[in-house]
Amino acid sequence: MRVVYVALDPLKYPRIRKIAYSLKKRKDVEFDVMIPRFRFAYHGGKLGRLFFAFLNYFVALIQIFFTQADLFWVANCPDILIFPLVLRRKRYILEYRSPWTIEVLQEFGNGPWIRFASIFEAFALKHAWIITLTTSRLLGRVKNFGKPTFVIPNYPLDDFGKSVTSKEEFRRRYGYSASDKIVLFVGKLSRMEGADLLPKIICDVFKNDDSVVFWIVGDGPFYKVLTVFAEKYPKRVKLFGWQQHMNIPSFIEASDVCIAPRHQSIFSTYYNEEGVSKISEYMFFEKPIVACGVAESHEYLLVDEDEMAEGILMALRGEAPKPKRRTWEDYSERKIMELFGMICSGKI
Repeated sequence: MRVVYVALDPLKYPRIRKIAYSLKKRKDVEFDVMIPRFRFAYHGGKLGRLFFAFLNYFVALIQIFFTQADLFWVANCPDILIFPLVLRRKRYILEYRSPWTIEVLQEFGNGPWIRFASIFEAFALKHAWIITLTTSRLLGRVKNFGKPTFVIPNYPLDDFGKSVTSKEEFRRRYGYSASDKIVLFVGKLSRMEGADLLPKIICDVFKNDDSVVFWIVGDGPFYKVLTVFAEKYPKRVKLFGWQQHMNIPSFIEASDVCIAPRHQSIFSTYYNEEGVSKISEYMFFEKPIVACGVAESHEYLLVDEDEMAEGILMALRGEAPKPKRRTWEDYSERKIMELFGMICSGKI
């Protein structure tokens, strides 16, 4: 059986590599990934980003329409990617990573595009054959659709830290010492990922301790804004831009505290360490984690948005919980094997 995974930007989606790793162990499944042939990027204003987003959607939809497979596995956000498959009457697994309506709202604000996203989110769930979730927190959102549903947490592979550079050597590479107190942010520099909160968080920390260093790893709409901000604090705020996923373990290992800020909303309860990959990657190295705008968990220090700075200072003092390492092989791979065992045996 040939399974093709479809995502708008698969090269920046490490979960696909983990799925491929597990499915290689099944001789009855041939797993492939559809790589979009064209990808347009724009880092300007909201209207420009909306235009290029829809341009990317259109190009991907054309490619999906002509892609052949026995079964498609489609990552939502955007949920519109399933449209060609419905037209072709193809079965698909919907990888419901996050409610698309929420991501559109947080990225672009209110507007007619919210109604558009809401319609296609429901449409994608309604027509899915099977639903996979990255977190159990989303179960309540999909249960009324009555589809077979599997929770496959987004934990890192066992070999995530296999080629990690030592803390001392990695810091030395960028001109930092073992005594520096380094706080790390990893993620897309977007409002959805809380990148717009970073300047205030950093300034609030500096008011209490101006010796703390912030490392920011990622790219996105707020990159230029953060670059200008970082220029005000040479050596204290360093942007590394987008990094290959294989480099992320060394950044985490070299840090003292890791942060995952998000805006608080009625949807915050959907996000925790199961689905937010950077949190589980922080957990892999058992680093203290400070977060806001996500669900409660024993794995990190959860604070209000305005208390992130105090939470960071608490974590630097050793007052945050020590997270437990969880890996893909121990939890997620088992669910994938159960899912495809049922598919290949005709039990679904």
